[in-house]
Amino acid sequence: MVAQKSIAQSSSSEPHSSAASNAAVIMSTVVDAGIANPRSELPNLQYPSASEPADPPAPAHIFTFTHSGPAEVVRTIPVSCTYGPFRVWGMLGEGTYGVAMGAEDIVSNRLLCLKIFQKHHLERKSRKAVLLNELEAFKRLSCALPCPAADFLMGLEMSFQTKDQICFVMDLMASDLYNYLQRYPSYCVRNARRWGAQMTLGINALHEIGIIHRDIKTENILIDVRANVRIIDFGVSYVNKDEGPLDRQQNYSSEPVGTTHIMAPEVLRNGSDRRPSMYGAPADWWSLGCVLYELVSKEHESLFVTGDDVFSYVSWCSSRDRASKRFPAFEELKENLADLISGLLQPDPSSRFGFAEVVNHRSFASKSGRSEFTDAHSRALEREELPSSLPDLRCGRETNAAEIWFRQPYWEKSHVPNVDQVQPALFSPSL
Repeated sequence: MVAQKSIAQSSSSEPHSSAASNAAVIMSTVVDAGIANPRSELPNLQYPSASEPADPPAPAHIFTFTHSGPAEVVRTIPVSCTYGPFRVWGMLGEGTYGVAMGAEDIVSNRLLCLKIFQKHHLERKSRKAVLLNELEAFKRLSCALPCPAADFLMGLEMSFQTKDQICFVMDLMASDLYNYLQRYPSYCVRNARRWGAQMTLGINALHEIGIIHRDIKTENILIDVRANVRIIDFGVSYVNKDEGPLDRQQNYSSEPVGTTHIMAPEVLRNGSDRRPSMYGAPADWWSLGCVLYELVSKEHESLFVTGDDVFSYVSWCSSRDRASKRFPAFEELKENLADLISGLLQPDPSSRFGFAEVVNHRSFASKSGRSEFTDAHSRALEREELPSSLPDLRCGRETNAAEIWFRQPYWEKSHVPNVDQVQPALFSPSL
């Protein structure tokens, strides 16, 4: 899915100020990591801006899904009065397949994000497939038994439709990692280990319920009101028919989908090969390596820009006469970080780092020896909420300046079937 960039940019240097938030975009297994000689591995980088924010007040054992719940838990039913009508304030961001709108639920006054798809665009099969695929992934998340790691994934509160639009209702987020890296680089470096652990847990949670994301990138990593990450955008995800955990050694798809600069080589090759090869869950771990490099490198730029860059790296890795054992771009990184990212960017999927290798890697140990994965979920929930980090949807406008959207009745001709649904936790006993 193409990045969903913010429309407005603020000159504020505070990530949690209300002014800066106008740049916002939409969007149990316990592992005791045994770590030898732990030390802090975040780069000791100096940035010129003295006005960048200090860490916000920081006041999860590692959990995975045990198995998926019954499919009938998520039902396609007439949406109750749980939400809506909505006061729609304006656009937050725009992507290839839809736009993000800031909205307010009139009944509860809760601020939300609406991801909007225009119905007339669904005449194109590719766009309709993306919408239905994303909805299927959201339903899979809702069906799964409770898993704390799922808090690092964006969930769908409900979906509904108006006469002309289909709307996904989600939590309102502060911003995305792409924008944070552009505006608050040293703040991102200070949070790199914590965010890296949360992304790892989120990716593994997806794999536990049969989903390969296939587009893990900074634009799809959102930052919430507690400055924790949420992985978003499941439009091009692979959703396995079997709801159980993916087998790391098994291949599931051959579709060359995703964003070029973060695509694993086994996925990227399928864009040109007449006989595409199959790939599996390791493709997501490659993408995580790309994101981590962008997060901790000095310039916070993508490691690869084009597909040719990816294949040049693959050639370098297979070269026997290379001058250095470390890829030149990794020279600026500390040894542990370079080892972690190199492990995630192994061209051979069978040799690539996966969940277990990342969790037990020494890069996630603090100076005290504590793993960032220990109590990651509970510590994330204990962080102080910073409502001022959310976008100012009104921007000084009067209430009557916002458009009111009502859900479309089922009997109207333009109603699209199998779209309206409510998250199971929101079901009323009276339904």
